[in-house]
Amino acid sequence: MIEQQGKVVGINDGLIQVRLGGMNGCSRCDSGKGCGAGVFGRMLRREPVVLELENDIDASNGEAVIVGINEEVYLRLVVRLYLLPLLAGLAGAALAYYLARLAEVGPIGIDAISLLGGIVSGAAVAVRNRYFSIEFPGPGIVHLLRVN
Repeated sequence: MIEQQGKVVGINDGLIQVRLGGMNGCSRCDSGKGCGAGVFGRMLRREPVVLELENDIDASNGEAVIVGINEEVYLRLVVRLYLLPLLAGLAGAALAYYLARLAEVGPIGIDAISLLGGIVSGAAVAVRNRYFSIEFPGPGIVHLLRVN
């Protein structure tokens, strides 16, 4: 289970609203020793996410809580949202390069066509991911685990 700390910001009819911050990376990134994802998070100034979850652990307003997501679901998300667009972009660039070489355009033309092919194919998969449903097991992907 991959865990994240959040804060309860509201309670309604047995459901709680949990705010998950989007500004910081993991503790290693924050200390300058990680992969750098925290730097990108600060650069993008992502807004906090508010999830509405069932209050199974009897948390109260203002408490810090831990939420979790199953590793399998997380890996499927990573593959769908990162790996597939990356592979599509590489395949599109390779195909565009091959076609540009067959058309015998100059070196600048080959580079431009390859770049365009990679961007278009990667973006097409990203757009497909955004507008088509996903095969995850219903709305209960994120679970409220415990009060911290």
